[in-house]
Amino acid sequence: MTEPGPTAGADDGPAADPRGWTLPRTVSLSDLGPLAAPISEHNGQAIAVTPLENHPGWLAKLYRPDQHPEDADRLDLLISAPDTLPAADRALLYSGTCWPAARIHGTGNPAVGCVIPMAPEQYRAELRRGDFGERRFVEIDWLAKSDESILGVGLPPPGFAGRLAACRQLTELAAVLESLGLVYSDWSFSNAFWSPDQSSVYLIDVDGCRPEKMSDLHQPNWADPLTPPGTDADVYTDRYRLGLLVAKCLTGRRDAHAFHTVAASPWPNQPAVSEVLLDMLFAADRERRPSAAQLGRALDSGPYLRTAPRPTRTELPPLPPPPVTIPQPRTATPVPTPSPPPRPDLRAGWILVLALAVIVLFVMAANH
Repeated sequence: MTEPGPTAGADDGPAADPRGWTLPRTVSLSDLGPLAAPISEHNGQAIAVTPLENHPGWLAKLYRPDQHPEDADRLDLLISAPDTLPAADRALLYSGTCWPAARIHGTGNPAVGCVIPMAPEQYRAELRRGDFGERRFVEIDWLAKSDESILGVGLPPPGFAGRLAACRQLTELAAVLESLGLVYSDWSFSNAFWSPDQSSVYLIDVDGCRPEKMSDLHQPNWADPLTPPGTDADVYTDRYRLGLLVAKCLTGRRDAHAFHTVAASPWPNQPAVSEVLLDMLFAADRERRPSAAQLGRALDSGPYLRTAPRPTRTELPPLPPPPVTIPQPRTATPVPTPSPPPRPDLRAGWILVLALAVIVLFVMAANH
């Protein structure tokens, strides 16, 4: 495993960044020029994420003042970590994450925040609901829905090929982080964007990564059953959450149906994927969870090389009960109401009486 470490002279001068801006790895807010209105505030460890007016496509992520004292050293480690990677992994990290480019320092505070790139425009799309449409970043949770649901908001459905491509890149990014000895802990629907057109993903909030372990970031439905509350997250926690995210995105399901679909092994061209995912999610020994690199190899149609005997697994969760269909009451055939008999015309009756009386009078007169 390659351990990240600062490059000699990294803080002494500018370093070239393939993302289009060369800047020193430590800067002050005044070095960055004017800040635009924040696009996000009070989200996680950040009090604001603000575009840099003089540098389109770049953001200043400003931290809460109660951050750990060692955060400056940790940020410097992250900023220099790509220098230790092979060229292909370094390019993947820069293109697929908002990896920090510089640490922002201030008077009495060596870690005011960091400079990060904004997610590329290819991760925005028009989402439509009826007559209403909004252009926004597409979160990866859309992959945990059916193709029909995705098509229903105006996005091109990914099909299995699109899901597989996105999950491959997600797993490759996780493998790079694991090779650097970094724990992310934040694998979830809200921390990655998805490009339906490119079938690619973009990981955000990576400036929170820490070496070896970190405080566990608990989120509903993402808790690792073998990482007790109050204990730190580590590489094995990351493996569980990565497996959970890939299982949901690959199957288009977000409940127990995802696990049962994985267990059914529906991917003949990726025969090892089911076994790797099941071990990541249900191995009774958390240290027997496969690595991100092993999952990536399986997604690339490779074999699953694991030590014998195979890990003991816990049971799959039961499937949720099918939705209850409430029978609708049958509509009774209405009984026709008989029409009332026609009412006699009284005026016609009186005319008839008068006519008869006139005839009687004529008869009487004739007899006299």
